[in-house]
Formats: sequence, structure tokens, C-alpha cells
Amino acid sequence: MKGVFRFLGNPPLRRITAYIKKPASVRLQLRKTTPVLEIGRVLSERGHTIEFATLDGQEHWIKGYEFITTVHLLGPGPTEEQLDAHYRQSQKWDMSQSLGGQMGSKYLFDSFWPQTYRRLKEIMDNPSTRPSMMVADVFADAVKDIHVEYDFPIAMVGPTFPYLMMPCSYIPGEPGFQLEGTLTSEHASMWLRIKNELVIVSGLPAILKWILWTKRMRRRDGVYRPPHLPKKPDYLVFVNTFFGMEIPRDVPPLCAVVGPLLGDTYPPLDADCLRFLSQHKKVIYIALGTHIILPNQDVTKIVYGLLRLFEDGLIDGVIWAVGESGRQDLDPNQEFKTSKGTLKLQDLLNGNHPDWLFSYFAPQRAILDHASTKLYFTHGGGSSANEGAFHGKCMLSMGFFFDQVSNTTRLVAAGVAESLNKFQFTPGELYTKAKLILEDKQGTYHRNALRLMRIARVGARRKYHAADLVEEVLYDDELRHIDGKVLLPMHLQTADMRMPAFKAKNWDLMAISAVALTSFAGLAGFAGRLLWTHRAFVTRPIQPFLATQGWFNSMLGRS
Repeated sequence: MKGVFRFLGNPPLRRITAYIKKPASVRLQLRKTTPVLEIGRVLSERGHTIEFATLDGQEHWIKGYEFITTVHLLGPGPTEEQLDAHYRQSQKWDMSQSLGGQMGSKYLFDSFWPQTYRRLKEIMDNPSTRPSMMVADVFADAVKDIHVEYDFPIAMVGPTFPYLMMPCSYIPGEPGFQLEGTLTSEHASMWLRIKNELVIVSGLPAILKWILWTKRMRRRDGVYRPPHLPKKPDYLVFVNTFFGMEIPRDVPPLCAVVGPLLGDTYPPLDADCLRFLSQHKKVIYIALGTHIILPNQDVTKIVYGLLRLFEDGLIDGVIWAVGESGRQDLDPNQEFKTSKGTLKLQDLLNGNHPDWLFSYFAPQRAILDHASTKLYFTHGGGSSANEGAFHGKCMLSMGFFFDQVSNTTRLVAAGVAESLNKFQFTPGELYTKAKLILEDKQGTYHRNALRLMRIARVGARRKYHAADLVEEVLYDDELRHIDGKVLLPMHLQTADMRMPAFKAKNWDLMAISAVALTSFAGLAGFAGRLLWTHRAFVTRPIQPFLATQGWFNSMLGRS
């Protein structure tokens, strides 16, 4: 019998909405939005329609992403005053003490859930605006509610593995909340492992209070289910990092490590940076985060450490990117004594010293790619760590909060960085660790930087794999539903997500095996006891025969 085949051509093209919630400054536009929008760029190149949803005032983020056809505004975001308070609180927070010190920020960002949820529902309920799929950043909790309520395909993009999901027994603590120096249990002390678990345990009172607050907030919008937080995802999870910096672990098919998600192009050097890097050959580039507001005493310590590097000839220039908000606690009259005289902070900030360039905005990737940049002093944020690795730079890293702390530990473990503690660092420590890297007597730092760069550049191609997975999930979701009925489970979802725990973990088989073994042992014991009790009756019929056997008599000691 001959078969009949129908050629269906290329898969159909769809409308996909990219959603970014987390507020940020203009300067962060190209870096914080890049992970989600780079996936959107690949999908756009394949012919899909890409739309963008974000909070009011952030629509300028799409500059450079002209493929975006529509912008959906989801309501006002936090004020500059609220953001300033959030970052100051985060900067002072000591993660080893408790989670409670950071819950104010959690309340702030979660307070935008109602308006976001309502606006996304409007988009979903309107056939002319309803997308085929949403790709969102990890902070967009309302997207997960849309996923549950509409049985709708989504993908979430984050800098680390999600917390309280896909637990890994040999990695202490929760992603984003791991203490300094924590990698895996392989070499961690018992005390460090315990302290990592206590971060969550000690924060339970604050967490329980937040859970009740969240429950009330959601009920006001008619949502009575808790936030969606499965042990393993039932939606796509993209992690914007790469194994080599991230700790290797087993992941389910719906989770993929696809980083570093970086643009193929980036802003070139501006005139000031180009001139500076052309005139200096041993430059340290400092970028500690747009929202980090360094106190004057910390800036003083950093400058004194740098001055010692200048005196030893280890560096001949400094480019320091610090925005307007990051300068508000600086004392322009601060003076620094050097062997050549006195420097005033005001002169450095104003560009009056030929070897110092303070910039409100620096084209970071272009600076990192320049041969004159010898050392990168970073806060270890996800995007910054990825860019430093991609461009093959050795780093000093001083994490301030969340994943910055764990990224710092991983960069050190990868052999490309030395760490500084935000509470305890000194000018001498900065000088000593920078000197170790810059001299690099054994060549290990630069060798490891080259190794990590090559790994990162291979990983940077995984945005195409991320787009492949988006299309896979999208097409699977479309054709396994008919009139609201689910015909098949998700093709990438593991079966244990649809089973009760006792069956997925084979507890029922273990229980049956235990009962069977116990029963067998009990029956064997009972039978043995019964035979022993009635041994005379059992042996009586064969006693005459045994009496004639020499071997039996010898065993009994009879002559």
C-alpha cells in the first residue's frame, strides 16, 4: 500500500511578547534588557512578530531593537526615591544575618503585581493583542499567573537558577542567597553548609509575614491560588549564564543554560574613552553597578589602593564609570596624599587629571574589548560577569547583594578573579590582590581568562538554542490542545511532574519491597522456630537410617 504524504512547508510564524518588569536606569537599558530581547531578536529574524511589554517610562529600552512592532505599557513603576531607598538598603544588607533586612524591597516590587496582572489579562482577553507566547524576565511573577490561568506557554529568563526550584542536594543554600565562598558541598565546611541553610530558616518569620501579605493582595484581585512555584518547571526556564562560571548540575528538559545572552554588536568607544585608552597601556576599568551608592570612605579606600598601583607602575590609568546617583555621597573636597603631591577628589571627578577618567556612562563592552584594559573591577552582577568573561578580562570582584556575591565566588573559583568584601576590604587588600593579577607571575590568571573567554563565546551562541526551545514549546502547545482540551502532556515535561510523589520516587515499590522482605523474614523465623520445637517428631522417622551411617556417628562423637 502506497503512503500519502503532505508537505506542510515551514512551521507557522507567531506573535511573541517579550516582558521586562524590573525597573532600571537608562544606562542599564542595553544590558538588563539584552537577555530577553536577544532571544526576541533571533525569533524576529526567523519571521516571528515580537512585541514588548514593560512599565511606564521604560519604553525607551527598545532603542536598538527596531524589530519590536508594538509596546504595551503596564502601568507606573517605582519612583526614583523608592529605587534609591531600595538600592541603599540592599547595599547595607548583610545576607549572613537574615533575609528580613531585604524584605522591604520584596514588598516594593511585588506591590506592582496587581496592575501588571490586570493589564496582562486585558492583553490576553483581546484577540487582537493576545500573543502566542510570552518570554519574560524572572521578576515578572504575573506572567506565571497568566501561564496557570490560561494554560498558556511562557519562558522565564533569569541570571541564576530560580530559588526554591530544582533543588540540588550538593549545592548549599538557595540561588541568589548563598553566602560568600559557597560553591558546592565538595569542599565546603560543615559550618558553611549549615550557615547557608540558616539564611532561609532565620528569615522564616519575615517570609511568613510576606506570604500572608501576598495572599491578601492576590485575593483583592480575585486570585485565590498561591504564587506558582513548582519544584520543577512546567514552563521554559532560561538561565543567563554558562557552565564554567555556573556550577554544573542536572537540569530537566524545560530548563536550559543559554548564556551569556549578549548582543552581537555594542556601542563603540566614545571620543573620551578612545583617546584615554590610546594614551594609556595599563588601564584598570571600574564599574560597580549603576545603582551602587558608594560612601565616601569606601571611595577613599579604593583610590588609595589604586594610587599604590600607580606608584609601583602596575597601572597607568583608571576609567571609573559611576552615574549621577552613585556620586551623591562623595565629598569633592576629599584629598589624597601621594609621593608626587596632593590629589583632590573634585579634580578627579571633573577630569582634571590626565590619568583618571570618571565617566557617567561608559561603553563597557568596548572598553573591556580594548587591549589597554588590563583589569576589570566589578560588582559581579550577572551581565557584568558575563561580559568580563566574554572579553577575556581578569577581574577584581566585590559583590554587594544577591547573585553578585555568588558570582564573585565563582569567578574566583574559575581562576580569573580575586574577591573583596564590601564591609571589610582595605586599600592594602585591594592593592595586594590587584598586584597578584597584574603581575601574574605564573600566568595562571590570564590562562584561565582565555579558557573562560573561549567557553563563554561558545555559550553565546546558545541564544539560538533558546529560540529553538521557544518554537518547540509554542508549536507543541498549539497542537496538543483542541477546544480547551489537553490531548497530550507537554513534550518536554518529565513524567514525575504529573505523578504523586510516592509514585514518582518509587516509595510505593519500596514499601511493597519492605513488606515482602519483612514477611519473608517473619515466615522464615516462624518456620525455623516451629521446626526446632518439633525437631524430635521431624527426625524420628530417619533416626534408624542415620544410626547405620558412619559419618553421622562420627559427627556425633560415637564409636
